[in-house]
Amino acid sequence: MAQKYGRKVREMMVKETKAVFTENNGFVLSSIENVKAAEIDVLRKKIKQSGSRYMVIKNSLASIALKDSGIEGLTEAVKEKKILGVGVVKDDPVKIAKILSEFAKKNKGFNITAGRIEGSVVGAERIKELSDLPSREQLISMVLSMMNAPVTGFVGVLSGLLRKVLYAVKAIKEKKENG
Repeated sequence: MAQKYGRKVREMMVKETKAVFTENNGFVLSSIENVKAAEIDVLRKKIKQSGSRYMVIKNSLASIALKDSGIEGLTEAVKEKKILGVGVVKDDPVKIAKILSEFAKKNKGFNITAGRIEGSVVGAERIKELSDLPSREQLISMVLSMMNAPVTGFVGVLSGLLRKVLYAVKAIKEKKENG
């Protein structure tokens, strides 16, 4: 009975992990050797606040889920460690990359190994590059400010012209009053 229960639990975990690998914009794999559970909980809360999720799973289950999902190129990253952390990318991959990179800097036992973002398998270097990019909100505000700059400049030019016309009318009025 206990063996059947354990097998069903493993099957459910593989099914959930497979869904995470296939139904999201991507994921980032990390090794969590010598990282305390309390620190992982802090990381989970931070990632949850960003609208995503962080899971800790056994590499054997992740390997089976990757194989069932048809995702290739990550088998070496999964085989290296016994326990994996999986940062799930829901919307913005830059946000997750930033959070995980910051956590890796603070915790020596935590390493980003590889990932899959928007259908492409990427290495740790690429994820590090993503973490250096501005977030989606920052990029949108930069684009909007660039789009707004010509309009602001045009309004400035028009107000300058109007001001000059008003100064000329005022000068004419003063000249007529005095003279």
